[in-house]
Amino acid sequence: MAYQKRRLYDVSHLGLKCADCGVEIRELPFEPKDDRPVYCQDCARKRRPPQNRIFR
Repeated sequence: MAYQKRRLYDVSHLGLKCADCGVEIRELPFEPKDDRPVYCQDCARKRRPPQNRIFR
């Protein structure tokens, strides 16, 4: 299975800032909506629930 690179949307013209740390966000892997907060990559990773992975 070939890995497909995720499309990033240029949102630099929107002046978005991370809802947690306040860093400026220039690219997102989705189109942002007005009713939901956006997070930088580091804060989004911290907010993600831990995954129980089984390695074989």
